[in-house]
Amino acid sequence: MNDAVLDIRLREHCIDCIGKPSQIVRKKSEYALNKYDQDSIIYISVSGRIRLTRADFSSEEEFLKWKAWSDADYHQTEKEGRSFNDNRVALDDYLDVVGAVRSAEDEFFSELLKADVQAEEKALREKRLAALKAVLNAKQYRRVWLYLAEKKSITEIARLEGVTKASLSLSLDGAMKKISKKFAKALKNT
Repeated sequence: MNDAVLDIRLREHCIDCIGKPSQIVRKKSEYALNKYDQDSIIYISVSGRIRLTRADFSSEEEFLKWKAWSDADYHQTEKEGRSFNDNRVALDDYLDVVGAVRSAEDEFFSELLKADVQAEEKALREKRLAALKAVLNAKQYRRVWLYLAEKKSITEIARLEGVTKASLSLSLDGAMKKISKKFAKALKNT
């Protein structure tokens, strides 16, 4: 494989790189840029890259002194950053777990929404019970309540009311007919 093909393949994997295939350098790394260019000192400032060449120094010795210092300083900075990057865990594999943790805001608004839903359901129940009370007399309402809401048997209700099971059954049957007649339209619409 020739150098041109290798260069193209390497650049596909390293979008922000410069250099020959044998020494691909990341363009955003100050350390890599400075080390790659042996004839200058490169640093990145807020206004962009600054390149100090040998001509910017009064002597070759002064340039070499500062070049060695900048190489060492960038190397130390790079090593300090590496320990952080080498020890971190990519979250891509853990996004399901991380996403499963609800934020405080989600938790708060979820509780508010739940309270609103509960209040609406309670209001709807109270409205339906008021409509039921309007259709049934007090005795029928009490008996339907004991039978359906409190899940008491006909025998238990008859004993509590001091009536026969037959008369209680007739009373419940009459109440159910009233309910179904009154609410037939509402039941068809749901």
